[in-house]
Amino acid sequence: MKGNFSYLCHLFFPLLLALSASSPATAQQGQYSFDYAPFKLPGMSSLGGFATYAPIKSVDAQKIQLRSDDGKLFTFTLGAGTVYCRGNRKVSDWTYLRKAGKKTTITVMTNSDADAAALVIWDQGPSISAAHGQIEFSLPPMCQ
Repeated sequence: MKGNFSYLCHLFFPLLLALSASSPATAQQGQYSFDYAPFKLPGMSSLGGFATYAPIKSVDAQKIQLRSDDGKLFTFTLGAGTVYCRGNRKVSDWTYLRKAGKKTTITVMTNSDADAAALVIWDQGPSISAAHGQIEFSLPPMCQ
């Protein structure tokens, strides 16, 4: 019986993740650690990183805060090395994020989960899909 329950959980979780990631009424929220970023930035201390994605709680010139539905607050510092992506265009500062709204998923990339310095901020969520028990996670495209 225990084996069947575990098997069902392994099947149900990816399906639930895929459905929640594709639902337009609910903003994507979560964190994801990755070993290899598809780009290299001057401020990166490793090839990997950590992505946090959720709606904005607040943003100003020094920091951005994202809040998940369960109330968890993620705070990141903004600096001279932070790259701001508005769609596929690179912009010079954070002010466009004020217009993103409380339901829009924002993605923040850092070097690790312990590092609060934002390397890249996208005004969109990551791409997440689940198929055949595998979860595929992709950062938004790097802006030009």
